[in-house]
Formats: sequence, C-alpha cells, structure tokens
Amino acid sequence: MSTIIYYEICLDRITNEELSVNNKIINMALIQVKNLKKQYENEEIITKVLHGLDFEISKGEFVAIMGPSGSGKSTLMHILGFLDKPSSGEFMFANKNIQDLTDDEMAETRNFDIGFIFQSFNLLPRTSVYDNVKLPLLYSKLPAVEHDKYVRDAVEAVGLTHRISNLSNQLSGGEKQRVAIARALVNNPSIIFADEPTGNLDSKTGGQIMKILQDLNEMEKTIILVTHEKYTAEHAKRIIYMKDGNIHSDSKVTNRLIIHEGEELAK
Repeated sequence: MSTIIYYEICLDRITNEELSVNNKIINMALIQVKNLKKQYENEEIITKVLHGLDFEISKGEFVAIMGPSGSGKSTLMHILGFLDKPSSGEFMFANKNIQDLTDDEMAETRNFDIGFIFQSFNLLPRTSVYDNVKLPLLYSKLPAVEHDKYVRDAVEAVGLTHRISNLSNQLSGGEKQRVAIARALVNNPSIIFADEPTGNLDSKTGGQIMKILQDLNEMEKTIILVTHEKYTAEHAKRIIYMKDGNIHSDSKVTNRLIIHEGEELAK
C-alpha cells in the first residue's frame, strides 16, 4: 500500500462532523505563536532559552525549524508538541490556547493530534513492529476491535508488512525509522513532528524516509521537520532559522529539493 492509499483510508474514517471541524481549521492557522518565551530556573540561576517568538503555521504546510545546537529549536518543538509549556507568551493550536489546558488535556491533545518521529527511533526494545505501531492506539478512544486494521494499514503504508512480526532489534536503521513513521501515522494526527529523522541513516535510506514525508505533505499532512542541516531543511517548503533563541529568518524555500523514488538524500 502506498502512502497515498493509506491517506485515502484515513479520509474515509473522518465523519461529516469531523470534516466540518477540519474545514474550519483549514481556514485558519493551525499554530499561532506570539511573543513566546521560555526560561528555566535552577535555584537562583535563570537560563533564558526562547526570547519572544512570533510566527504562524497553516494546515498542510511543510516547515523546517533549523538552527545550530543551542539555538532553541528542540525547546520550541517540545512546546509545539505539547511536551512542555512556555514561560510566557501565547501558543494557539487549532484555536486553543495551550496555557488554558490542564495536564490531562495536554496529554489528550498530544496523543490524538500529534505524531512524533525521532532521530533515535524510540522503539520499544525486543517488541514486535506490530506492537510498536499499536502503542498510540492504547491511549486512544478507538474501539479495540479496530486496532488491528489501523496498525496493518500504517505498517503497509511504509512498506513493512513482511516485517510486521519481527522484533525491533531485528531491523535495520531505515526499517526502524519506517516503523517510527507508521507509529506516528496510526492515529491519523493533525501534525507530524520529525526530529532529525534522517540523522542516523545513510543517504539511500535517508532518501526513502524523506520521500515518505514529502508524499505525506503532498496529501496535506502538516509536517514540522527539526534539523541543524541546511540540505535536509531544503526538502521542506519553508525554513524557520533559529539562532540564540530567536528567529533569525523565516522564508519559503525557493529551490526546494524533491526526492524521487530510489534517489539518495542530497548532501
């Protein structure tokens, strides 16, 4: 099954009521950030990490957040992914202010609306591909009787049906990352965060992963790619470049790199 067929299956699962809600979201920014600040306090020491960020991300965008180590991009991803809250400022997600949410409401939004792909894969060790992909569904409201189809559809979408019973430690690096993508997709989230998703992969395998992300974005899935590498960021449609906790630039990619079937990730 291609990612296109998988996305069509996801669309079939959306009810008319949900379509009405999604149509409203399409007409506004999915993410709105205003004067966003983050600092950490350790006894009398205050470390300021984000210094008043302002930007918007619309539904269906493919945005790269790029910057060197220490630029604040990981801290920003944690806030946008509902893993942390800002110290001050405003973060609106689908017209909801994160500051108004309880910890339980943040967890629910994170589980239902956010998919994560990490550089280190973060798969459960000595656990099958099937059970790794199934994990987000255990916290969802989806009836258990439907879990099997969702898992198999997601695994097939990344081309790993033949590996579905294999343990995670029996997979190559590229296969592990494809499992991570299937796990991120299984709930059909509103947005996918990819944190250095090709960082531990060779050029050929990195190309396969980037093509999946670009295909998903062409089907209007919102993708936020976090990276420190310019050539990786240029596979997105827009780059927010961070430096020292500030947005140094925010621009569209004029000469975007497109991955075709079988191509390696350009470096």
